[in-house]
Amino acid sequence: MARKKPKSKLPSWAKYLLGLVFVSLVAVLVYQNQKYFRRAFRHFSHRYIKTDFRPSDFPDGYDVHGIDLSHYQDEVDWDRLRAIDQYGDTIPFQFVFIKATEGLLIEDHLFDEHWEDAKDHGVVRGAYHYFLPDRNARVQAANFIASVHLKKGDLPPVVDVEELRGKTKEQLKVSLSEFVGMIEAYYHVKPIIYSNMNFIEDFLMKDFKDYPFWIAHYYQNEIQTPDSIQWLFWQHTDKADLLGVKGNADANVFKGNEEEFRNLLLK
Repeated sequence: MARKKPKSKLPSWAKYLLGLVFVSLVAVLVYQNQKYFRRAFRHFSHRYIKTDFRPSDFPDGYDVHGIDLSHYQDEVDWDRLRAIDQYGDTIPFQFVFIKATEGLLIEDHLFDEHWEDAKDHGVVRGAYHYFLPDRNARVQAANFIASVHLKKGDLPPVVDVEELRGKTKEQLKVSLSEFVGMIEAYYHVKPIIYSNMNFIEDFLMKDFKDYPFWIAHYYQNEIQTPDSIQWLFWQHTDKADLLGVKGNADANVFKGNEEEFRNLLLK
């Protein structure tokens, strides 16, 4: 006579509960270690590492260079991060602006990783928010504040505003003023406003003349602005070829010397 299979000691509901607990634990593990899972995925999915790079155009007369990053730059070799200019000189990068948030709820999914890596490699870091004029300014400010914990030695916060999204100039002024006011009150420093030259001249120059600017103005040997614009950073290209970054990247310069740059950092 065939032996009967022993009946399971666990009732169905207990099996279901154990399965639910197991799935939940795996989900928590993946969430808490998502940075490392993403890195492992990129390590195996990227089939090459850039080993050479062509000369890029860099403006003359600037001592402090930097880059900016978002999730579009998903693989950065910080130990090799540098460029060469058209004369063959090596350009070291001393600062990086990193996209943190956008709109009401979005946090760039690589922000935490880039933010930690910059600190670990001794690169001065700054964070920026992509501002949407047709969304609530206070909620956007809260989104940035919840994600970005600035410390001594970091750059002031940045707001990136490049479009009206159906709003008038006056509506943009009211909304952006509310945003920068909240940011300044929380971090105790005036935020930097990023935009392109045309947008600044058309919509920002008059109403935000007390704020420093980071200006995007590409493929020029020099940047010329009205005296009323206080600019600190110039994004001079979006096509820099950098060792340590796959593809092209944005390159920036600081207006002053190294001492002035250090004096800008949070105390």
